[in-house]
Amino acid sequence: MAVLGIGLSVVVAGPAQAAPSAPSWDDVRAAKADTAEAQSTVDELSTRLQTLQDAADSAQVAELQAGQTYALAASQQQDAQATLDDLTAQSKRAERTADASAQQVAGLVVELSRTGGGDLSAAMLIDSRDSKDLLYRVGTMSHLSERSATVLAQAQADQNTVDAIAAQQSAATKALAKATDTTKAALAEANDTAASAQARVQREQDQQDEVLQQLAYLKGTSVATEAAYWTAQQAKRAEAQLASNTGGSGATAATGTGTGSGSGGGAASSTPSTGGGTSTQPSTGGGTKPSTPATPSKPSTPTTPSKPSTPTTPTTPSKPSTPTTPTTPTAPSTPSKAAGAIAYARAQIGDAYQFGGAGPNTWDCSGLVMMAYSSQGIATGGHNVVWQYNYFKSIGRLVPMSQRQPGDILFYSYNGTVNEAYHDSIYTGNGMMVEAANPQRGVLERAIWTPGQLLPYVARPSGSL
Repeated sequence: MAVLGIGLSVVVAGPAQAAPSAPSWDDVRAAKADTAEAQSTVDELSTRLQTLQDAADSAQVAELQAGQTYALAASQQQDAQATLDDLTAQSKRAERTADASAQQVAGLVVELSRTGGGDLSAAMLIDSRDSKDLLYRVGTMSHLSERSATVLAQAQADQNTVDAIAAQQSAATKALAKATDTTKAALAEANDTAASAQARVQREQDQQDEVLQQLAYLKGTSVATEAAYWTAQQAKRAEAQLASNTGGSGATAATGTGTGSGSGGGAASSTPSTGGGTSTQPSTGGGTKPSTPATPSKPSTPTTPSKPSTPTTPTTPSKPSTPTTPTTPTAPSTPSKAAGAIAYARAQIGDAYQFGGAGPNTWDCSGLVMMAYSSQGIATGGHNVVWQYNYFKSIGRLVPMSQRQPGDILFYSYNGTVNEAYHDSIYTGNGMMVEAANPQRGVLERAIWTPGQLLPYVARPSGSL
């Protein structure tokens, strides 16, 4: 029987609303025996593969949006905690100062009661309930000397500071309690959304897996080859769409990865974008890889840790780090730091996803971006997609998408506005990116998905603008 793989091409179709009727295995076997029908069946299968991909991407958006909502809530909770901690420290300092001032007033009472000055009496010290009461009693006395009035005024001002900070502490305590409740609710919602998406994504992945098996049978290749070729086609499609949207092809420098051609050689990840980061066929869930033919060769990458089993939905998140905005812009660093950030992110491929995760073994999208560039000594503005975008905007390190280079940060937004940004990743070149995808897939390198939802600017933490 002839091998048909050389002469057939995968037709990448645009997004569809519903999956086309799938050719059965009987259809595929019949097409394999009839060269005239083979190309038509390949086209049908390729269209279905794209439709399944679009459905899986749609499910991913929902859980990433929920994750970003949680990240914002967690960041606000941490801010509220930091505010309360700062007020507590201020309160302790103010109380020490007020106590010292009250002691001066008490000493004044003793001194003047002995010398008979003014209306002050040592009995005030005995009758006063506390330092505030003592200040009140002394303040009601007449004929205070200028010195006595000055000491009293300072003591009263110091006590007023204590009272003002106490009021702020009370408000901050309530704000923290509210932020904590909001964070818990947001995490529960994110986990529920992820659980719901998991079933849908798993269904799409299982169907993609079957389509790839059918393509491999029909074309006389292997599932690994078809998976690699599919990823390469997805990457080419993403680059073409970005070029069409921005009027520029972007950079595909050496830090990036080749997209390959023909049967898919050279793809950085041989996995369809719904699968795990380095698997040779669509993942069938949570990072566990089924037995497949040999994996196609890949560019050299840092050692990839072994993939964990499907991560359980977290119940206690890791809190995002408080953003730190420097007073002066971060000085541009050498382009090699972009390569270093990519290498760091790639080294985490196979790790699990966790809402609020920032390493060492679990990540969310902004946590991976933050730590990848932190490893190069570069700040990103905190552990939050929106904060990261706004931080790089504030220091003038955003560039148009048309000028994208490996190492730039890609930002996804549901409606094209920064406030609705829900995901970010690191561009590795040639239509590929490395990301902490979602709880089902963990960290992986894949073709850029849904390029139409990328914001028109990318962040360039490192290198010339």
